[in-house]
Amino acid sequence: MKSPVPHVSLVIAVYNQIHYTRQCLESIVHCTEAPYELVLVDNGSTDGTDGFLSTVKGKVITNDTNLGCAKAWNQGVRASNGEVIAILNNDIVVTPGWLTSLLRFMDQTGHGIVSPSAREGPLDYDLGSYAKEFVRRCTSATRPRVYGACMLVRRAVFDRIGLFDEGFSYGGFEDTDFLWRARQAGYTLGMTGSVLIHHFGTVTQDAIKRTETRGYPDRNLAHFQRKWNRTARGNWAQRRWDDLRNAWINRYERFRYGHALVEKKG
Repeated sequence: MKSPVPHVSLVIAVYNQIHYTRQCLESIVHCTEAPYELVLVDNGSTDGTDGFLSTVKGKVITNDTNLGCAKAWNQGVRASNGEVIAILNNDIVVTPGWLTSLLRFMDQTGHGIVSPSAREGPLDYDLGSYAKEFVRRCTSATRPRVYGACMLVRRAVFDRIGLFDEGFSYGGFEDTDFLWRARQAGYTLGMTGSVLIHHFGTVTQDAIKRTETRGYPDRNLAHFQRKWNRTARGNWAQRRWDDLRNAWINRYERFRYGHALVEKKG
């Protein structure tokens, strides 16, 4: 007997970057077969995003100022109804069947949090054709980690470990902190090669860093260190081991499947 499709909420926080938001939402409309609700949180955009979002079918939460990723995501989670909640960046483009395949992967593995594979960089190629070839080769490939720009989270995870830590300003480490807390609570994570998305890459954060002068990345790093008594990547030996392991995984995936599950265009 097939498992029933859970009610899924897609939560997206936006701050300006209307061009990327438009591409993201258009791809969701055209490529999503599974039922979902859309929850958008506008963090005080000033580029016409508010007017555009007023034309979109879904819940829209409007903040007067930029409250940052953690607070905006938490607003979206609280306003959502789904048994599964997708936390999405607004600078991604999804591909046909992405949500159905991710839900199937989650159901088959029992993971608490799952994500697709991703190709990063400029979208100057035929994503649809590339994704078909990628999935054909990589359907059986997995990694025991997730891609933070697009992740599906069971509501039970939030119920058990809480929401994103609002001590992190604007953006940075709040997703890593959340994933570490989930693992600490006993939940497993997984990335699947049965879904590929495109991610332009840190578009909003790069824009904020060009205008924000109060050193929030350093504050976020300090907050993370206080919580975990280490940096996200650890000491020199831990960083070196992680780099070697990731390089080996990438080489193995390319040899075995013809692609790495996270790859940069170019």
